[in-house]
Amino acid sequence: MRRATALLGLLAALPFAAPASAQETDTPPKVALPPAEGEFRPGLGVETSHELGDPLGLPLSGEELDRAVAEVAADIRCPKCQALSIADSGAASAQAMRAEARSLLSQGYTREQVVGYFEQRYGEFVLLEPRARGLNLIVWAAPAAIVLVGGLLVALRLRQRRRSADEGLDTYLRQVEQETAT
Repeated sequence: MRRATALLGLLAALPFAAPASAQETDTPPKVALPPAEGEFRPGLGVETSHELGDPLGLPLSGEELDRAVAEVAADIRCPKCQALSIADSGAASAQAMRAEARSLLSQGYTREQVVGYFEQRYGEFVLLEPRARGLNLIVWAAPAAIVLVGGLLVALRLRQRRRSADEGLDTYLRQVEQETAT
């Protein structure tokens, strides 16, 4: 009975026990996104180039790399914040995505390849500006269609008013002619 009680006590305390090797550090832990299905990353035993193909651009560095990362980050939606780009978000996942974009751009992948990589990983939702194809055409065409239909309705209404005003004027002129003729 004592052994069972001691064993239960140890099992109950297990979730609260810190590992002996755990030490508190001043630096925040690095957050790495888990690989997506079919994703290949260096360090995981497979090359990134299998998924993205060969880099089509030149490796970037310095200010040029910073500018390219900022451009890509402005077009990618933060998966946690959803209303912000990864450039504007402070979430750990956004920071990891920016770091991943920086790494890919520094290896020579083009902006289109990097954006395509994130789109393939997270779906089209990750793009802040949806592409004009498929059902997304509704998003692009609806405002123009609404303006066009509204313009047609206004034009038809003005035409009706002009006709009724012209008819009223014609009636008045006929009446004046009849009264002056007599």
